Amino acid sequence: MPRLLARNPPDLAKHAGVSKFVMLSTIGADNPKPDSDLAHYLQAKHDADEHLMRSGLDYAILRPVRLTDGDGSGDMLFGEEVDPEGIAARGDVAATLADAVSNPSWTDKAARMQSL
Repeated sequence: MPRLLARNPPDLAKHAGVSKFVMLSTIGADNPKPDSDLAHYLQAKHDADEHLMRSGLDYAILRPVRLTDGDGSGDMLFGEEVDPEGIAARGDVAATLADAVSNPSWTDKAARMQSL
């Protein structure tokens, strides 16, 4: 059931005429390891991300590392260089999600992220 629920928001957004969907995912969802303690969670996130990418909607998918409660500094690292053991301040993640809504450079992108 959780996999179906994770797919509903993009489908509902497309039906409602939304043109871009911004998804908060997680580090590891791009390549879930079946032997991980979080294997089911990561696979569900992976499936939801893949479903969004195939939906026909413009999308942005952010995959932060471990979240902290801080506001953040605005200094972030994106991409393959992100340290899976690093941290991402919730404020930095929220600011990036908000930016991804209207910033065309985030269109049809999925990226790992961490705070510096």
